[in-house]
Amino acid sequence: MFKNINGISVGFIFLIQVIFASDVYQSVRVFNPTSETLEIVGKAGIPLDHISGKKGYFIDVTSTEDQTIFLISHGINIEILIPNMTQHYRKRNIPSSSREFPLGSMMGNYTLDELNDRFDELQAAYPEIISERVILGQSVEGRDIWAFKVSDNPEEDEDEPEVLFTSLTHAREPVGMMNLIYFVQLLGENYGTDSELTFLVNEREIWFIPIVNPDGYVYNETIQPSGGGMHRKNRLDTNCGNDTGRGVDLNRNYSYGWGANNTGSSPDPCSAVYRGDSAFSEPETQSVRDFVIDHEFMNVMHYHTYTNVYIHAFGDASLPDEPDLTTHRDIGNEMARYNGYPVGTGFELIGYTVNGDAVDWSFGDQELVAFTPEVGSYSQGFWPSEDDILSLCEDQVHPNKIFSFVAGADLILVEAEFGQNFYYAGNDFELEFEIQNRGLTDLNQEIQIEILPLNDWAIIPQSNYVINGLNARESGEINVGVSLAIDAQNGFFTGLIVSIESPGTFTRQDTINILIGEPEILFFDGFENGISNWYVTGDWGLTTDASTGDYAMSDSPNGDYDEGQESVAEIEIELNLSNLSIPTVTFTAFWDIESNWDFVRFQADVDGLGWVSLAGNFTESGSGQPAQPIDEPGYDGLQEDWVSETVDLDQLDNSQISGFRFIQTSDNYVGGNGFTVDNFTISGFQLGTMGDFNFDNSVNIYDVLGIADLMLFGGDANSSQLEFCDFNENGILDLDDLLSILNLIIGQI
Repeated sequence: MFKNINGISVGFIFLIQVIFASDVYQSVRVFNPTSETLEIVGKAGIPLDHISGKKGYFIDVTSTEDQTIFLISHGINIEILIPNMTQHYRKRNIPSSSREFPLGSMMGNYTLDELNDRFDELQAAYPEIISERVILGQSVEGRDIWAFKVSDNPEEDEDEPEVLFTSLTHAREPVGMMNLIYFVQLLGENYGTDSELTFLVNEREIWFIPIVNPDGYVYNETIQPSGGGMHRKNRLDTNCGNDTGRGVDLNRNYSYGWGANNTGSSPDPCSAVYRGDSAFSEPETQSVRDFVIDHEFMNVMHYHTYTNVYIHAFGDASLPDEPDLTTHRDIGNEMARYNGYPVGTGFELIGYTVNGDAVDWSFGDQELVAFTPEVGSYSQGFWPSEDDILSLCEDQVHPNKIFSFVAGADLILVEAEFGQNFYYAGNDFELEFEIQNRGLTDLNQEIQIEILPLNDWAIIPQSNYVINGLNARESGEINVGVSLAIDAQNGFFTGLIVSIESPGTFTRQDTINILIGEPEILFFDGFENGISNWYVTGDWGLTTDASTGDYAMSDSPNGDYDEGQESVAEIEIELNLSNLSIPTVTFTAFWDIESNWDFVRFQADVDGLGWVSLAGNFTESGSGQPAQPIDEPGYDGLQEDWVSETVDLDQLDNSQISGFRFIQTSDNYVGGNGFTVDNFTISGFQLGTMGDFNFDNSVNIYDVLGIADLMLFGGDANSSQLEFCDFNENGILDLDDLLSILNLIIGQI
């Protein structure tokens, strides 16, 4: 007797899985990935668009058991990391109940029927902004391929910039679809209340194709009803049986560069990257092609999973010509502002080449700005745990908004150029502002810029400026005169509020902060007298490759840093942040550290917390690899030129700090030239008053009594009391200091 759950027999599910038994997929590490090795990997039919690894040492691929055996039989040195990916995904899955965003039954992802039901719900709830389905064509097995639009007049073809999002080209990558439905739900729920989302609905035509490959997705539902199916291609009968070897890789079936070589795609009908008999041989890619050609899209996003990157053209490792390369990099980097995804070609980011893919066709043939987001980390894979789905969707909200904004004209304040380092009360000076239309559509309307003071300390002779339109990606400059009031106080901010608006664009407002006065340098080390201030381990030492002067400090002054090590350069400094305004650490640095694997972190020794990693202007979040603690800020990758790093210590609130350190960590493989630092500076504005022992913002008899009690009954003054009451600077509070405070009080009378 089989148990019945929700009307479905467990035995029936078991029989389906036996009848439709699918290939077992594995995670395999391939060592020594030479070009010859990669050629054998390609001949095995293993796709190289979802790999991680270490250049020159190994790559991690997803292969079937048969493909793994093929590699072994050809003498390839491998290690099987996960013997059964589907079992791995199912075992590590953690159910989640998301009230704000309903999840589906396949590890949180919708089945095809659940997606249809979910769309019907959203369309019924927000018919004023979500269109009915638009049928683009049918799949190999006759299923509808459909699109829909979100706009303020969804059933009308308006003269508004158009943007397209697609997903589920590969049948085992459902998170792309989930993120799009989440974005649509946000657009509906927040229309009329959220200014950005409301603008996008009113001023854009945002199109979605949620499932490009419905047959492949349904096949995965059939073989793994609870999620984890590993079929990739469509379901064309390519004489490879009825398993996952069957079908055409739709992301190798587009015409641009189709069949250029047998590395970026395969002529083998059973290969995971089989490109089809000819370009656009498949009804699924034909439907996307015809839909794009019939519309005036400015940009298109083809969602995939995984590896947490934004990939742009070209798949053969070549780069777009300028200015298109800068356009892609700028837009991609803004999309990645909060999730930290690297931006580049597939070869730059993952080390693979493709041909016949959708991004290359979208850009190379249709001249559209195009990206493939690969959503999710390597550990999350094709089927993340259900409790990760919502956060992955949330990670793509900002990218989706930016990509929709740039379809039209989109005005931003790129830069405010300061002509001097410090600003003082009574100063007159000029700031240069760069205004850019970062969008892909020309703007022929006047651009109104309004400048308002942040507070009474900033005086602005002229508040309104005009730029007479900007073409797509073009910038304009304005010069703004500013005077600081004579009573402006050192150690505080004034500034300007900059508003930019033009008809048909989103009105943005930015605040430019201006620090009044010059902060006091509390500590400085230019390393010209050695590193005696620092306790070091490992190879930290002096180098003559300095930013200024003759010397700097490096974790590897004599070559590359060692593999598999942890080393520190530590300095003891007592710092009470409650006594400082704008406490800051600055230093100059350059580095060459293996990206995503090795790390250098700058840390503070915080009372009660221990060593805390600090974020600066150039830090990245740790990847979670052994040498990169996940989400901790640090430095990796290549920074060839000296940069001036700023670390705002206000991120530690009013903590007591006992010291700082640079900590370098590396794994057991690739090294690099390391991290070099110079001109290490701690600065800030002292908040206390000399003689104020009790920190009540006044100097009076109670401060005298406090010091007297300390002297009579014993005890040590804390660092803040020594800072403001140790007049003779002998490291203790004594009678001389008490008399000095009495003199201050008498002088006030």
